[in-house]
Amino acid sequence: MAFERISKILEAPDGSFVYAQADYEADEYRVICSGCPDLQNTPCNSSFGAVTAASYHAEHDPNQKHVPTR
Repeated sequence: MAFERISKILEAPDGSFVYAQADYEADEYRVICSGCPDLQNTPCNSSFGAVTAASYHAEHDPNQKHVPTR
């Protein structure tokens, strides 16, 4: 199957857009940020984790230094 967006699209202070995606059939979750292409390679363990990481990244940590993934 394909990834689908599972969170609202958030705007970070630097103007980039952040959201969470899930592939439920493959049980894979990730965060997408238009300003941080490497962030999508960091897996999350659940849909809740991906949504929380997207929110945290957009509001508190645009440099992705402390994004919780577990």
